[in-house]
Amino acid sequence: MNSFLKEVLEQGDLLKRTVKFFREDKSELVERIFKAFIADEMDKVVLTGMGSSLYACDSVRSYLTSHGIPAVAFSSHELSRFQFGHITPKTLVIVISQSGNSSEVIELVEKAKKVTKIVGIYNSDGCKLQAIADFPLPIGSEKELSITSKTFENTMLILNIIAHRLTDELDAEFWADVDKVVAWCCDWIANYQKPSEEMLSFAKGVVLYDLLANDTSLATARQLSLAYREGLHNCAAVWELADYAHGQYHSSKMAEKYMAQIFNPILEEGTKDLKMLNFILDHGGKVMVYSNKPVPALDRAYAVSMPEVSDTLVPLAESVAAETFLALQFGPDWTKDH
Repeated sequence: MNSFLKEVLEQGDLLKRTVKFFREDKSELVERIFKAFIADEMDKVVLTGMGSSLYACDSVRSYLTSHGIPAVAFSSHELSRFQFGHITPKTLVIVISQSGNSSEVIELVEKAKKVTKIVGIYNSDGCKLQAIADFPLPIGSEKELSITSKTFENTMLILNIIAHRLTDELDAEFWADVDKVVAWCCDWIANYQKPSEEMLSFAKGVVLYDLLANDTSLATARQLSLAYREGLHNCAAVWELADYAHGQYHSSKMAEKYMAQIFNPILEEGTKDLKMLNFILDHGGKVMVYSNKPVPALDRAYAVSMPEVSDTLVPLAESVAAETFLALQFGPDWTKDH
């Protein structure tokens, strides 16, 4: 078993531990953030990080905005150097850094603290972010030695908890959804070998992957692209499905050497999502669809069934399934080369 797969398979237990930590043991940490948000009459959230920490933000951006709290996400470098005007005294800044010491993150926090309050989400105890954030929150994923996976998963869960408290929806329905997706992840992990080997067999001969997604699932696709590059040195590209339809789809003319992994598509008549899926298949390419809705039975299409939970939580399941498949592509003797 390679080191990446080993850490992916730890995610179920870590998710259960994080749920217990924030629902039962340390719920007051999130409550403090909510009270400050209300007391300071905040009206916007800015999410930031670098790499996978930034990608996790996609899981909650649209949820917050649709619930009356405009939310944007920038890399910490861009936010500090070019987009700092988004930060006002009425902006809650949520900063994520696994190490808690990334130079771009610390630079941004030191500037933003002079303007407003900072939530700092980190994985390494004793880091700079923990020391200087107004509201430090631990990711709690233990030390990560391989390509980022378990810290990314836990970060998305923590962001969901914060976002649902800010909208006053950290309720029984939300926690039931959390329990459902965590149980699904644990079940996949316990039985990953058969479906992952089927996915591996389906992808045989593929040399180019595109990762296509809508909305919250862009978090999954962007993180997965990083893992493909780090692990396979494969130039996997991420596209929003609507944008993919504006010319990027021509790569599918590589036929059997091409595969698109599509996350959370809208496969209804007249949609560009369905049009692109059919274009890929018509040109001999393959499509792997991750969805909690019915997927048409088509040649060269493989469906990965996701749990029926809210869109903000679906990326937790998508990531687990896509990562066990990717881990098998690495092979048992793979080791991280950087």
